[in-house]
Amino acid sequence: MRPYLIEYGVIKIPGYGLMMAIAAAAAWGLLWLLLRDNPRVSRNDGSSIFLLAICGAFIGAPTLRPIMKIVEIAIKWEEYKGYTGEQLLHYTFGELVFYGGLIGGVTASVLFCRRFKIPLLPVSDVFAPSIALSLGIGRIGCFLGGCCHGMQLREGHPLAVVYPAAAVGAPSGIPLLATQPLETIFSVILASVLTILYLKVKKDGLCTSVYLLSYPAWRFSLEFFRGDKGRGSYGWFTTSQYISLALFALGIVCLVFTIRRKTTVNALESVQAEVIESGESETDVSEPE
Repeated sequence: MRPYLIEYGVIKIPGYGLMMAIAAAAAWGLLWLLLRDNPRVSRNDGSSIFLLAICGAFIGAPTLRPIMKIVEIAIKWEEYKGYTGEQLLHYTFGELVFYGGLIGGVTASVLFCRRFKIPLLPVSDVFAPSIALSLGIGRIGCFLGGCCHGMQLREGHPLAVVYPAAAVGAPSGIPLLATQPLETIFSVILASVLTILYLKVKKDGLCTSVYLLSYPAWRFSLEFFRGDKGRGSYGWFTTSQYISLALFALGIVCLVFTIRRKTTVNALESVQAEVIESGESETDVSEPE
């Protein structure tokens, strides 16, 4: 819960940046293990997509906030017309958004896969556990820096955390819901479940569907308990909740497609088996005495 996790003389390493680096390294390590002897996605393709996804995430993470803030300011101009230019710039820029990074990384990956005709579902399946793990570790950085904090709680609440004056992204001296560790726990559990599913169940689209149904549902619920009001809201919901709804809907579509695709494959295999058996029977009958 301090801006610099490691301080040694002139060397100062911020906790947020350090945890982001660890998150990327852990995501790469898990992905590398899942790509070992993988018949669905080669390590060469997986490595290339990972690097492009990181680049896309670096573009998307700082971009989503200004896009949404400009829309919010335009819609609610009466509330912001008294701001100075410096205040508007500070309000619009300067924050990394997970969903922005996810959208940027996915966009870069999809473009690469389409360009080189790589099937999307096997790629998204193998990446899903790493995405969940990276977010879980990254939220520790948020916890150390004070961003993404929760709503105010009563004194002595077991889930409350009080930030010192040195915290960057959270008000000091106020008990706040520790939403970041909660999201870390959820994400690590989700990463574990997805890893087991990927290794045990060989069904393209399953891990992708589970991720798209699980994390957006969690995030949508958690948003009601967030206390950082600068995230932007439109009507009843926040920006992240609208994105969560869209991703959840996509998860339903992906799950239906996965189930139907498996059913179709099974039906085709049954037909092929019947044709083969029929051919063998006819051969047996037609053999001369």
